[in-house]
Amino acid sequence: MAVLTVGDLYEGQGESLQLELMAGREGLDRPLKISDINRPGLCLAGYLDYFACDRVQVLGNTEIHYMEQLDGEMLEERLRKAFCFNIPCFVVSRGLRPPKMLLRMAEDRGVPVLRSLKPTNDVISQIIVFLSEELSPETTLHGVVVDVFGVGVLIVGRPGVGKSETALELVERGHRLVADDVVTIRRQRDNLYAHSSTVIGHHMEIRGLGIIDIKSIFGVGSVRHTKRIDLVVELEDWDASKEYDRIGIEQESESLLDTRVSKLLIPVRPGRNLAIILEVAALNHRLREFGIHSAQNLNEGIIATMLSATSESAVDE
Repeated sequence: MAVLTVGDLYEGQGESLQLELMAGREGLDRPLKISDINRPGLCLAGYLDYFACDRVQVLGNTEIHYMEQLDGEMLEERLRKAFCFNIPCFVVSRGLRPPKMLLRMAEDRGVPVLRSLKPTNDVISQIIVFLSEELSPETTLHGVVVDVFGVGVLIVGRPGVGKSETALELVERGHRLVADDVVTIRRQRDNLYAHSSTVIGHHMEIRGLGIIDIKSIFGVGSVRHTKRIDLVVELEDWDASKEYDRIGIEQESESLLDTRVSKLLIPVRPGRNLAIILEVAALNHRLREFGIHSAQNLNEGIIATMLSATSESAVDE
């Protein structure tokens, strides 16, 4: 899980949300651990039993105008109770001016108060999207990711098995490279997304050739920065003593960041065109998403033919 602070939110969304720091600069290092937000209306009304204090607190027209209607003593009491909780920060929308008492307490307790000129709905949606992306569980692994016919294919296997060479041929055939060697995988909701390395970018290492820049050689249309992972393909050296799947009725899967992804095991030996095999694998995966299972349909057809032949034989007897 990524470590995020209020300062990261302020810097990351400061321009798009037109954020202004009004109080609590000392609290910019407060951690943000939850991607959702909270509207603290009930808290300001005195109900604190289920106060979601660990979220960004968004103050819109409703909350600001409600505080303006409270007398000084009542507002001070309710704000004091609210600040007893470990609140990460407040974000005020629409350029509204929060009560001076709120700003004073926030400054004293080191709780940042940010103000945006954007409407409340825009503030909420942008903060949720930003936090969801930044707080998503992620991992880094050794592999290659290529966008093949719109299917994100993660190619894994031992070093030297031919992952980069296969990806290079796929790029030459018109597909797009996402990442080579170092792949950052991030889970967003129920999907996994691969991201290219900010350091390596779209460079690729080919043994005997060295480092090449895919974007410079094949053009900007040959690369992309992120892609959802739909299929994992593991390349392994051909083992004559091992029985490989020749029908494909059963679909294997692999767990990455607690998310199941379809998986294929492809044996490698001289003479096999792995690029074409991966193209067909991607197209076959798309057929399965449309509910068309080639191996299963063939198997059902064979069984139906056998049953029909058996029935006709019984009638003849």
